[in-house]
Amino acid sequence: MTAGLGTASELVRPPIARIDHAIQSWRLRTIGLVGLIGSLLVAIGSFGAGALPANDPSRTFPVLGLLRRGQAGLHAALALYYLGLVLLVVAWLVLGRVLLTGSAGGRALIGRTVIGRAALRRVMLAWMTPLLAAMPLASSDLYSYAAQAQIARRGLDPYNATPADLPTVDLGKFLDNVAWKWVDTPSPYGPLWVAVTKWVAVGTGDHALISVLLLRLLPFAGVLSLTWLLPVLADRYGHRPDLAVWLSVGNPLILIHAVGGGHNDAVMVALLVAGLVAVSTPGANWRHLVAGLVLTTLAAGIKSPGLIAVAFAVPIYLAGRARPPVRLWLRYCALAAAVTVAVFAVVSAIAGVGLGWIKQVSSGAPVINFMSLPTLLAVLYRVIIGAAHAGTVVDGTVRGFRTVGTVVSAVVLVWLWLRAVQRNADPKAALRLLTVALFTVVVLGPAVQPWYFSWAVTVGSVLLLSPRKIFWVATGSIGLTLLTRPMGSSLEAVAYISAVIVAGLAARALLGPVVRPAGAAAAVTGLGDGLGTPTRSASAGSA
Repeated sequence: MTAGLGTASELVRPPIARIDHAIQSWRLRTIGLVGLIGSLLVAIGSFGAGALPANDPSRTFPVLGLLRRGQAGLHAALALYYLGLVLLVVAWLVLGRVLLTGSAGGRALIGRTVIGRAALRRVMLAWMTPLLAAMPLASSDLYSYAAQAQIARRGLDPYNATPADLPTVDLGKFLDNVAWKWVDTPSPYGPLWVAVTKWVAVGTGDHALISVLLLRLLPFAGVLSLTWLLPVLADRYGHRPDLAVWLSVGNPLILIHAVGGGHNDAVMVALLVAGLVAVSTPGANWRHLVAGLVLTTLAAGIKSPGLIAVAFAVPIYLAGRARPPVRLWLRYCALAAAVTVAVFAVVSAIAGVGLGWIKQVSSGAPVINFMSLPTLLAVLYRVIIGAAHAGTVVDGTVRGFRTVGTVVSAVVLVWLWLRAVQRNADPKAALRLLTVALFTVVVLGPAVQPWYFSWAVTVGSVLLLSPRKIFWVATGSIGLTLLTRPMGSSLEAVAYISAVIVAGLAARALLGPVVRPAGAAAAVTGLGDGLGTPTRSASAGSA
C-alpha cells in the first residue's frame, strides 16, 4: 500500500516539481551533451527543412538525401529540427539555472561563479560547431551575401547594382538562391562587409555553396570571440561573466540565427563589444578611446547600427570620472568624429565603394512584419480604413509611418545620449543606456528581424543580474527563435501564439522556481563535485 501511495503521489505531483526532480541530477557534462545532441539534430534536419539552395548536392547523399524526398522527408526533417531545438532550449535553460543557483534543481540564488570560463566556453563551442555544417537556418540571407559578394567581385557597385544584374550564364546559381524580395535590392551593408565578402568571393570563384559556407565562418568567429570579450567587459562592471556568456552566446536566438543563419549582425556585435572593452579599460587614456572608436566604427562598417556604439563610446569612456567640463566633452566628441570619418574613408577606399549604403537604410524596405512598431501601426491604420492588402504591401502609408518612426528613434537616441552625459558619475549608466538605444532603434526601425534583438541582448547581458529580468529575456529569446521556420518563412499567427505559450511554460518550468520576490531568504546551494549532487552550505542566518 505504501508503494502504491508513493506511485500515486508521483502522478499528482505538480509538473514543475516533476521537472525539477528529472533534472536535479544533471551535471555539466549531461547539460552539454543534451545541447550537443539538440544542435546535431537541428543540423541534420536542416538538410530537408532548412533554407536549401536551388542546386543542392546534398540531395544525393546516401542518408541525408532521404530528407529531400517528398512530404514524408520534409516532415521527418521538421521533426528532427524541432526536436533538436527543444533539446537545445532545455539544455540552455538548465545551464542558466545552474549558473544562478549552483545546481540543476536549485532554487536559492548564489552570487558566485560556479563554472569556469574555459569549461563554459567548451560547452558553447560544442553547441555551435554542428551548426557550421548545417544548411542555412531560418533565413536565406547567406545566399544574398554571396550574390552581393559576386557583384563586388565583378567590379560592379553593390550599392547600385543588384543580384538581378549578375550574368545569368555563369552566376545564375547565385541569383537562384536569393529571396525574391532582395533580388532587386542593392546591398544595405557597410563598406567593411563589402570588402571582406569580396575577398571571400575572389577566393571561392563561382562556387555558390562554398561561398555560403565560408561566409558563415565570419559570424561564427564573431560569436566565438564573445566568449572572451564579454567576460572581460562583465569583470569591468563587477558583474557575472558566466551569466553574460550564457545569456548571449548560448542563447538559442543567437545560435540559430547568428551561427546557423550566418547573419553578419554577429560580426557587427563582436566588433562593437571589442570597442566597449577598449574604452572601458581601467585607467584608459586617449589611445584606448581611439582604439575603441576604430573598433566601433568598423562595426558600423558592417551594419549601420554600429554608429550608435560610436556615439556612446565617449560617455562610456568618461563614465565614473570627475565631471569633465563642456570643453573637454566637445574635444572628445570632435576626436570621435575625426576618427569615424577617417576609418570610413580608409575602409571605403579599400572596398572601392562610396557611401551608397546609407541610402539603402530607408523606410522603403520590402519587408512587412509586426515587430516593427511603425509598420504595425501603419498596417492597423490600413485595416481600420479598409485598405486592400493591408498587411502585405509597402505603400506610401507604410513608408510615412516608418519615416515618423525613424524621426522618433533619432530623437530618443539623442535624449539617451544626453542622459548618458548627465549621468557621468554612474559608471554603468552609459552602458545601460546604450542597451536601451540598441533596443529602441530595433523596435522603431522600418523593418525588424528576430535576430536584430541580439544586439541589445548581447550588450545588456553584461549588466543583467535580476532573475526576473533574465526570465523575461529568456522567454522573449525563445519566442523570437520560434517565430521563423527553419526554411525562413514565418509561422502563422495561431501557430506562433501557441509556440510562444509553450516557450513561456518551458522558461517558467526551468527558470521560474528561481524567480522569487526580492528579499526572500534561502540557503545558498553549492555545486559539490562537477555539478553533481548539490551540497548545502551554512545558512546566512538563523531562523
